[in-house]
Amino acid sequence: MTLAAKNRPENIRLTSKDIAAYCQVSKSTVLEWIKSDRLKAFRLPSGHYRIDRKDFKDFLTRWNMPVKGWPFEIK
Repeated sequence: MTLAAKNRPENIRLTSKDIAAYCQVSKSTVLEWIKSDRLKAFRLPSGHYRIDRKDFKDFLTRWNMPVKGWPFEIK
């Protein structure tokens, strides 16, 4: 993936901290969602998780949470 492709809105990858802030929950709650397979994520060699924006949107829709604002309204 080129640098330009990484910066496209559809290719944004979110951190567990980003997800926690959006959902107004703790980071440990987000990690529980990941570990229980409710939220699709992948693990970096450093041990940190990343979540694709599309997977996060799917998670919100599946659990009837609002899909609005950042990171969905990036121009």
